[in-house]
Amino acid sequence: MLLFLTLPAPWAFALVHTVRLTSTAAIDAREGSQPFDIERPAAPADTCKNLAFRLPRQEHGRAAVPADLLALRDFGPSALDMGSPAGFSIAPGGRQLAVQVRQANPAANAYCQAILIFDLAKPKAAQRIIVIGNELARASFTLDGLAGFPSGGAVALTPRWSPDGSWLAFLMQEAGTIRLFVTRCSGGMLFPVSGHGANVTDFAWSADGSAITYADDEGLQKARRRLADQGREGYLYDDRFWMLAEPRPFPRGTFADSARVARMAPAGPGTSEDARADNGLASIAQADADKAWVEFDPSPRFAYISRLHVRQGGREIACGYATCTDVGAAWLLPGGTDVVFLRREGFARAQTGIYRWHIDHGHPRRLASTSDAFAGCAFAAHRLLCGRERSDHPRDIAEIDLDDGQIRTIVDLNPEWDEVAPAPVHRLFWKNRFGLEAIGDLVMPSTTPAGAALPLVVVQYDTRGFLRGGIGDEYPIFPLAEAGFAVLSISRPMDYNTMLARSGRPVDQEKLMRDWTDRASVHDSLVTAIKLVQSRVAIDPAHRAITGLSDGASTATYALIHSRLFSLAILGTCCEDPSVTTTAIGPAYEAMLKDYQYPLPWDRNKESWAKISLAMNAQRICAEILIEAADREARMALASLASLRAHRIPAEMYIYPDEYHVKWQPAHRQAIYRRNMAKLITWRAGAPAACPQSD
Repeated sequence: MLLFLTLPAPWAFALVHTVRLTSTAAIDAREGSQPFDIERPAAPADTCKNLAFRLPRQEHGRAAVPADLLALRDFGPSALDMGSPAGFSIAPGGRQLAVQVRQANPAANAYCQAILIFDLAKPKAAQRIIVIGNELARASFTLDGLAGFPSGGAVALTPRWSPDGSWLAFLMQEAGTIRLFVTRCSGGMLFPVSGHGANVTDFAWSADGSAITYADDEGLQKARRRLADQGREGYLYDDRFWMLAEPRPFPRGTFADSARVARMAPAGPGTSEDARADNGLASIAQADADKAWVEFDPSPRFAYISRLHVRQGGREIACGYATCTDVGAAWLLPGGTDVVFLRREGFARAQTGIYRWHIDHGHPRRLASTSDAFAGCAFAAHRLLCGRERSDHPRDIAEIDLDDGQIRTIVDLNPEWDEVAPAPVHRLFWKNRFGLEAIGDLVMPSTTPAGAALPLVVVQYDTRGFLRGGIGDEYPIFPLAEAGFAVLSISRPMDYNTMLARSGRPVDQEKLMRDWTDRASVHDSLVTAIKLVQSRVAIDPAHRAITGLSDGASTATYALIHSRLFSLAILGTCCEDPSVTTTAIGPAYEAMLKDYQYPLPWDRNKESWAKISLAMNAQRICAEILIEAADREARMALASLASLRAHRIPAEMYIYPDEYHVKWQPAHRQAIYRRNMAKLITWRAGAPAACPQSD
């Protein structure tokens, strides 16, 4: 059955089925049609009072405060992912740009989300704002075969223009489901295209604008419903469980996305169902089309070398030049003879190289190399537009000229940041004793009393891009500097195993894990960085603090065990104690530990685990510890917390409800900022924790 619905506009929608092949998901066509709700517009968000741009005030140069970071307009991926969807798109003709933004509202514990439309020919013209909702669409992925694994990171939602430039299609989460909507570019009602039964994962307009093809995760949702039914009889505890994410099983395997097409047609009688379906099929991109992409080399294991690949005229090319490795994203230019790509390069791979390669004419040509970091790009005429971050400036949209590599800002999503004079940033470079390169950014207070020794705060573990709050965004760097701290934001060095594999040296994985060599390498890099800072700035040796989430928390706890560098640790996750790590997450994680050759069983390898376990070293710890844990992950800290308290080490933990590894709720982000800053200020004013007499 073909469904027609008349809208309060000269268009109607019909839902039919077709097959769409994409590079990111397997597509499975299914029979039948499915109606969708068109009776009302999507409810606008009521959390957008600060969304409209405010021109910077006359008085520039004030200090950054946490509220400045919380109010930033974000778009695209949460992390710095060159190959991510951009979060913005260019209208046909190249004059207008639409970007889908999200802005945290801690008071409402929600997000203002909107599509902003800019006239690129009139940079000073006011942008059009289409408010679209307040639920954050959080990313999920497949982890070791567990489908739909949740995270706190945002999906890089990207609006797409109709071919005539009059409509925008976009994804928005509503009542827990990511749905497809359309709206006129002039604003007005939001019309739902997809229903509530499955999350839309991808979509595209047909060439003539008469239809939108989209994919959804109906297969995964059916698998989840089958699991829910099994719960009535109880679940067998097996390799479907990952208890740090959810206390129930995940669907295991690969689930093909379903593909559908929604047709825009003049209201009233139309062509036949078959003709409509055929027209939809004609607009589907072919799987074997010419393109450029990035793929990891299959060997050597642990090297993780990403390489440029191109399909051109039926042939597939793996670029063999050295500059075609460590590539993050690539695009085949119109005409099919040239590729533009971005890669990590330079000291500690901290630079972004912008390259152009004429496929049949020798080496790729470097257009530019910059310390700017990029996250998602889109083409417009002869320009590449990318989300860009600089150390002292939040993400904006920049244009890269594909002839000379010149970079310029075309849309600043946060002009209010111009009121702020960020504390000075100094880029540092060093090598550890293993020869591995690393970088850091030393952020200093704008004013420092002469001769004063500053307290030091270390933030981890990737300092590229905007210095916001470290990985996980829990430690507001610029506000901390303005509060009188020297802040060292560091990137960890390359994994030691990866260095060995890339250099062609043998990798004895069992020995490396038994000795925790990579942890020792990261610790030595940290020690080297602090020595470098102390050679340049007077640091109070009694007041050095370390912070971190995930790998950063592992670095912090290792440092507490193996040194007395720090008198305070503030951790977003904790801890790696074998009695918990090897038993409390689930059989899938236990299998992963075995595959990576962790020293198991742990009770026969206590000497090895004692190198990283806080619980096994509590009597030696010489620091205060504050843990800010997601509720799903708090159990990992319990053994350490009990042992630390038994040995009278000052340690406390706060638990945040309905959170994941990276916390997503604005109210929690604000609370974490405030608590961490307050803890650091109180600690700075007092004496450090007493140390045990024996070591």
